[in-house]
Amino acid sequence: MKTLLTVTYTLSAMIFSALASAAPADESAPATIVEYRADESLKTERHGLDVHVDETSLARLTSEESIVASGAPGTYVLDTSIPGSIPLALELKPGATHYVHTRLKMYGNRVVVELVEVEEQVARTQLPEDTNALMAI
Repeated sequence: MKTLLTVTYTLSAMIFSALASAAPADESAPATIVEYRADESLKTERHGLDVHVDETSLARLTSEESIVASGAPGTYVLDTSIPGSIPLALELKPGATHYVHTRLKMYGNRVVVELVEVEEQVARTQLPEDTNALMAI
């Protein structure tokens, strides 16, 4: 019984020590954006688009591909090169990962782009297996 109390006391002291010495969240840790295209139709899969971050071209995104970018925390505006797409403003928090599903739809001969921020669980079911290398934003 004495050994059990000693082990319990030692483990409690180790856990308390680890919690007390844990560093606060690093406010300068980079944030990550994963932007992807999924669930394409035959009409939209042939269309490629450029992804813009704050009006600067980041990369080209084609059907069933993804872009992974990392940068300083702050507010960023995502847009595409397709005319009429509605920009998406993201507030990036330190160390957080944000997932953006880029949806393309065809109405006649017009392409409509919708940028939607999704939860990680949704993104993991839709994210293409071919994820590109990390880029800086």
